[in-house]
Parts: sequence; structure tokens; C-alpha cells
Amino acid sequence: MPEKPQVSIFFPAYNEEGNIECAVRSAVDVLSDLCSDYEVLVVDDASTDRTGEIVDSLASQNPKIRVVHHPENRKLGGAMRTGFAEASKELIFYVDGDNPVDLKDLGRALELMDGADVVIGYRLNRDEPLKRAIYSRTYNILIRLLFGLKVRDVNFSFKLFRRKVLETITLKTASSFLDAELLVASKRAGFRIREMGVKYYPRVVGESTMASPGVIWKIVCDMTSYLLNGYRPSDRRDRLSEPPFSGGSR
Repeated sequence: MPEKPQVSIFFPAYNEEGNIECAVRSAVDVLSDLCSDYEVLVVDDASTDRTGEIVDSLASQNPKIRVVHHPENRKLGGAMRTGFAEASKELIFYVDGDNPVDLKDLGRALELMDGADVVIGYRLNRDEPLKRAIYSRTYNILIRLLFGLKVRDVNFSFKLFRRKVLETITLKTASSFLDAELLVASKRAGFRIREMGVKYYPRVVGESTMASPGVIWKIVCDMTSYLLNGYRPSDRRDRLSEPPFSGGSR
């Protein structure tokens, strides 16, 4: 890219007191070098630990850091909707707050945006429990078969969007199916998606709930509803430009 871009990076965070400070500081370091202007946004999804306190302290020290607190827990999909709605820059990057990647890889993603509208990462290594690996593989196959979305790692939290994509597509769900819906809707709207491999770093602090039965059931319900109800571009009720707390839960 001939000029340095303007980038928003946001972290959905629930009970990430052991991870979030490292994530935010890494983002500031990387974006300071890569961008002409940037912001680091943390969506504190009603954490019950010190996550909110930590990010508020970081924000008080740096005006480039901003925090949105959910008054109630809206799960990952709701936190993502808030992040996309609140992000203010031309390019918007989403990644989890448990440090799953080296944020220096964002530099490669920005280079790939030349000729693309969306850049998504896929894991070059699968350092995760066997059960979760099976769930992930099965889910990726289902998304490919049901929606024709041929990407390697649909739910991996390494996604970079041009603002025009998020201003164009309409989102129907607020569960963890949102990752897939973002890409399905982008593809159907004619936007160009590129993929890049990144090294994945497993969580070392805290616990993930992504493979819990409740989360999986909600994904299945939202995926089925989205498939049966179709995609209606004229339906503006769930635009990302709507108030950020209009989403549901995962």
C-alpha cells in the first residue's frame, strides 16, 4: 500500500485479565509503526474479573486506546457487533484478546489489502485439543457445503475489513456464527476475500468457552435460521450502524 493506512483494531474480551494488557500493548506497538492513524478498541463483555479495570487504566494513559463496557454479557457475537459498530478507521481488524497471533502479521495482511476487501487468516498449526479440532474441521466443512464459502478457517479471529464492506452487508445473527456470516455476506455482496497463513499460539492463561455445548447449540440454531431465511439485502434492521448494544448473545 503506497500510503500508511488508518486502522482500528478491536479485541472482544471476557475475563481476560491475564491476557488483555499484553494484547493491547502489542497492538499499540505494531500499529504505531504500520499506520498513519490508529485506535485500539477493547469491548469488555461484562467481565467479572479485573479485565475492565486493566483496560480502563491503559486507556487513561493513551488516547489511542478506547474501551466499551457492556452492562451485561452478550457473548462473543454481541461483543463483535459492538466492536465493528464502534470502530472508526478505514480498515478494521478483529482478533481475540488471548494473544492467538503475533500482531506483526497484520503488516502482511495490510499488504494483501491491495486488490482485496477482506483479508482473513488461517492457522498454519493446530495446537488444540482433539475434540476442538474435530469440531472446527466439521464446522468448516459444513460452512463450505451449505454456503459455498471456500475458506480454510472460517472462525479464526484474524479478520481485516475495509469499512465499505461493513457498511454494505447486513448481519442477522449475534452468536459465534457471526464469523461465518460476515464472510458469507461479504462474498454474496461481491467483495474480494483473500487468505493468509499465520502461526497460531494456543491460550496459556484462562479458559475458552468456544467448544461448550451451549455455544455449539446456538451456532447450529443461528446457522440453520440463516440458511432457511436467506439473505435479504433490503432488510436494514440489523445494520452494523445501528446502536452497538442491539445484538443478542452467543
